[in-house]
Amino acid sequence: MKNLLILLFLTGTMICIGQEENQKSFQNSIAISGGFGLKDLGQIRRLGITYERVLKNDWNLNVSALIDGSQSSWYAGDVSYNDTTIVISDWGVQRSNQMIKLGTIKNLFDFFYIGGDLNIGFCSKTNVIRERQLGYNSEYNEWMNNSIAEVDPSQPYGGMWYNYSENYIHRYLNYGLSLKIGAQVPIKNRFDLIFQYSPEYIWRAPLTPNSLNSTSTFRHFVDLMLRFKF
Repeated sequence: MKNLLILLFLTGTMICIGQEENQKSFQNSIAISGGFGLKDLGQIRRLGITYERVLKNDWNLNVSALIDGSQSSWYAGDVSYNDTTIVISDWGVQRSNQMIKLGTIKNLFDFFYIGGDLNIGFCSKTNVIRERQLGYNSEYNEWMNNSIAEVDPSQPYGGMWYNYSENYIHRYLNYGLSLKIGAQVPIKNRFDLIFQYSPEYIWRAPLTPNSLNSTSTFRHFVDLMLRFKF
């Protein structure tokens, strides 16, 4: 009888704790995110982390740290040659951004939200040159990939060997505005799965001496986020 009373007491305590946990309103959350974006039909990959604080009247305050990067297509460059060697070069552009976002969201109908951010960060734009060398093989009477020391054999591309080098780097200060529209699906009491669309308009001021003039860009992002509430 005594053991039965103890068991009932423990069971009731666990039920009460579970109900209290379910009814608890969490004021803070952290979310990790991964997604992709588009700019001029070029794909951008993005990762981030967001801290959020619940305010009154279904408003939330949040701050995010994000990094993204993209690689352009390769474009034909110079071709030089002599009797025994042909050197073919292409060029492309790599971009990376590190961004801090401070914003708010308004919760709508429990599962949806809309909000905006102020953005500030840095952008690096790197012009990359890749070079392929062909050497004339008199034994086979044909041009073949030249495996001299200057060519990096660890960079295969379509069966070809390329040597990669950075031509020059431009650095910019990023600042701008973004909108975000999302849907949040509860997984468990403390977790949410979030789908978010976020267009953003960014101005870029050059930080590199003798760099280009200020520019601006409009980008679109879709992110998948996992949020933990506490």
